[in-house]
Amino acid sequence: MRRNVKRFVLLFLSITMIMSSSVSVRAESLGQGSETGIGEVEGSVKTDIYQVILPTETDGIFDFILDPQGLINKTGGVAYGGKKFETGSTVFFERKDGETEEDYNSKSDFVTITNKSSIAVDVSLHVSISPSSIEGIMMTNDKEFNGDTDESLYLAVTDGENEVPIGQEGVAIDVTLDAAPEGAYEYTYDGEKNEYVYKLRNDVGGIEFSQYSFQLTGAANGKGDWSELLEAKPEVTVTWEIMTGI
Repeated sequence: MRRNVKRFVLLFLSITMIMSSSVSVRAESLGQGSETGIGEVEGSVKTDIYQVILPTETDGIFDFILDPQGLINKTGGVAYGGKKFETGSTVFFERKDGETEEDYNSKSDFVTITNKSSIAVDVSLHVSISPSSIEGIMMTNDKEFNGDTDESLYLAVTDGENEVPIGQEGVAIDVTLDAAPEGAYEYTYDGEKNEYVYKLRNDVGGIEFSQYSFQLTGAANGKGDWSELLEAKPEVTVTWEIMTGI
């Protein structure tokens, strides 16, 4: 019995020593270290870029001649040095864009607005007639003047497909031009300024940007008596505005 007790005591002491030894090993530090990492923002670029191409040479583009009796064509345009006028028309705009065979046409040159921005923009177009400039003249929405014997004038805005009469109250047209197509813009790095840039590519050949083109057109009623209106000068005002965030 005593012998067994001795063994138990020896065994207990051995286990205690082993456990103590293990605890000592775990608590021992073999070295340590630390390092601090610092982050930095590489850069930030503005990607909402506005670049809208507006018409510049519009002086006199909407001036027009009223010829309700067709006198110009009946006399071969002699009063205008033989310039060519569109046959059958009674309102003439001088064409300078070379898009028609005639020097004067019932439609004006196109006014074109092109959106090269990286975001969509809205175009607001307003066309109005000065009331004081059309005294004695009736504005009409019927360019055929059916049953009309008044001194009537038809003016309208057209985009080549749709035609909207201006009328006495004028007209407002709103259109949205899409953002530049994918691939039109690129990210670059400006070494001189040490900054990143988001810009329109230098070579945009083949890229089709969203556009809005419009022109004025008109006609005068030949069945009216214009003899008392020879000094009339109807005045049309066309304004366009580019807006974002609507």
